[in-house]
Amino acid sequence: MPPALQWLGRGKSARATSGLYYHLWQESLRGLVRKLHAKVKFDLVHHVTYGRYWSPSGLRELNLPFIWGPVGAAETPPRSFVRELPLRYQAIEAVRDGVRAFCEQTASLRDTARAVTIAIGVTRESCDALRCLDAPRVEQMPQMALNDADLAQFAALPAPPPGPLRAICVGRHVHWKGFYLTIRAFAEFARNSPDAELWIVNTGPFRCELEKTATRTGMAHRIKFLGTLPKYSDVLDRLGRSHVLLHPALHEGFGNVCLEALAAGRPVACLDIGGPAAQITPETGFAAPATNELVSVFAGAGESMNPKPDAAILGWVKVTKPLWILNRHLRRLAAGHFNFQPTSCSVYTQPVAV
Repeated sequence: MPPALQWLGRGKSARATSGLYYHLWQESLRGLVRKLHAKVKFDLVHHVTYGRYWSPSGLRELNLPFIWGPVGAAETPPRSFVRELPLRYQAIEAVRDGVRAFCEQTASLRDTARAVTIAIGVTRESCDALRCLDAPRVEQMPQMALNDADLAQFAALPAPPPGPLRAICVGRHVHWKGFYLTIRAFAEFARNSPDAELWIVNTGPFRCELEKTATRTGMAHRIKFLGTLPKYSDVLDRLGRSHVLLHPALHEGFGNVCLEALAAGRPVACLDIGGPAAQITPETGFAAPATNELVSVFAGAGESMNPKPDAAILGWVKVTKPLWILNRHLRRLAAGHFNFQPTSCSVYTQPVAV
């Protein structure tokens, strides 16, 4: 990167200018990687990060088997949801949409897409975006997996306890996580379930807005803002004492916490958008349609999840299963589809064989 432009990636301005800095840095890499290839003779190149489909790669001109991804960030929330946000956050979403639309028209991005051997999208929306950029082969694959130690850690958590519903949200408090939708849906559900509670773990810049939303619902006394817990084991403890993870993110490329909840044997309720929806099955979670009726639909799902002493009733599956059966099924899904070793191996064996 030329010294005159290095300030873009430093200091207080870095957060606002990191995207531009990254784009220029990738463009400056093209000459360097050609020199490295002449010296090292690479067999394959893999662009890993940034993991967004609208940033070009400096590896595109080597004429080698080229893996691009997993990439995401093609998810777009319904405009009706965005209009509910304060004006500041509506502006942020408008800028995001504008930057993506601009980058999609640039020659550097389209050249990157055409040069790939395999482009990997994290979500169906990202796969569609990659195809629109003329990527010759597109595969959908998660950007995260759990290793055996991770799986064992989550498997050690007990099955969900009987008793009143304990729903949990875990994540940084930013507007696009959609926790304000969770609060409104939970409040509607809680009116007919007087002992239910919603636990919200972590904090962030949108915390104040979430607290205002909780107050407006009249259910603030049953919505517990737990803040940043001292240790990760404390987060696991809360997850182990909860029944369901609520994660209605407006645009989430993957959502690691959803995978962790599945591995812990907890069903996930999310929007039918992006990474969380790609992780669950009809038997392990609920993907609510992204419509204006979302809050009522989400609240209805919560009603069906209200656990009884002998069973958890999952309305979206239309069957009743003992908690331990659901718990085992969720853990199997996480271990079978999101295990690190086979997932990582397949990334490299496929393009080499092409």
